[in-house]
Amino acid sequence: MHDFKYFFNKNINFSRETTNKLQKYEKILIEYNKKINLISKSTEKDIYKRHFIDCAQVIDFLNNNQNLLDLGTGAGFPGIVLKIVSNDFSKNLNILLIEKSKKKCVFLNFLKKQLDIDINIINQRYEDFKITKKHSIITRAFKNIIETIDLTYKNFSYIENLIMLKGKNYINEIKEAEKKYMFHVKKYQSLTSQESYILKINKINLITT
Repeated sequence: MHDFKYFFNKNINFSRETTNKLQKYEKILIEYNKKINLISKSTEKDIYKRHFIDCAQVIDFLNNNQNLLDLGTGAGFPGIVLKIVSNDFSKNLNILLIEKSKKKCVFLNFLKKQLDIDINIINQRYEDFKITKKHSIITRAFKNIIETIDLTYKNFSYIENLIMLKGKNYINEIKEAEKKYMFHVKKYQSLTSQESYILKINKINLITT
């Protein structure tokens, strides 16, 4: 049994339903990882901290009834984890997963069915996806900051926030992005690593000369 008591440095325990779904997720993920590369083999023994808790901590920065687009979701991180834990935080999240890999989408749809969760999955590149309503974008282990802004900038009238889980190189990534764009960024230290941060970026504008 995994202990979640340190989650958010509060005495919070996930419900039995949530814990069961995370355990099932772990089992399916390890089995599927034998077929396709979803996560590093070195993290299989510590999936809860390295992946599940790392993703779930973002729930504190999301609003109820928020539309969330998980870009390049891969193994379902962080979108599926957030959907699983959202009920324990009384947050209804409308989550759309975008993944260009057909094989990974097969896994995601299988996972969706096995976990019985209400989440949308699209096998498509973001460049080809048509934005029709306001949402926030979330990424983990995706492109660097400037590449992500470049990719999403044309749709920023529909994007409320860009939420990114980043490692120790985040400062250099911010400096590089600031050469091309003006934006507001808030940073929050990750619970799973002193070198990692959650970035919340908005008010993005292209620098013109």
